[in-house]
Amino acid sequence: MKQFFFNFGNKSDFDLIKSKENELVISELGKLNHKLVYVLGSSKSGKTTLVKNFSKKHKALVINNDSELKFSQDTKIYFIDQNLSKFNSNSLFHFIQNIIIYKSYLYVFSSEDNSKVSFGTPDLDSRISSFNKLIIEEPDSSLILLLLKQHLKIKSIKLDEVIIQEIPYLIDRSYLAVFNCVEDINRLLYQNNHNINLRLIKEFYNAI
Repeated sequence: MKQFFFNFGNKSDFDLIKSKENELVISELGKLNHKLVYVLGSSKSGKTTLVKNFSKKHKALVINNDSELKFSQDTKIYFIDQNLSKFNSNSLFHFIQNIIIYKSYLYVFSSEDNSKVSFGTPDLDSRISSFNKLIIEEPDSSLILLLLKQHLKIKSIKLDEVIIQEIPYLIDRSYLAVFNCVEDINRLLYQNNHNINLRLIKEFYNAI
């Protein structure tokens, strides 16, 4: 698996890890081959990190809420870092319509597959269904290990490599499960006077 790391210079920022799970998404974001693109990824899959990285590269305007959903002919590239269901349907339709008319670029990063959900207006449903769709796949065991180490590093948690290697067998294969696991380990550390071992972690997950 190929891995590349992009450091944003701040410990609180999550480094972007390039892997087979997201390489098509990263390739598209690097080139912007399409005008309308829907990037689908589950919670904690790195969508916001992608937005931060590539919005800077392309000088794109990032939209996070309904009040920011404003089109300008002076802006050619827009990133929406939010599920489309959070927006007013009428405002969203006119925004997308302007994107199409003025041949601008719109990339939507979402944890919901809105292409399969009706917004109540056939015209808006039609526009959204026409987007090119890219999916960030759930992580395999190799990527889970890399993500674990990254989350642990952010929280300044040091674990023996033996423990880290066992954790993928204890949690679900998802980005959210990795994030929650490190949160659980952090709590276990405080509950056990900063002492932790594999037995404690296994007992915690067996009790869930």
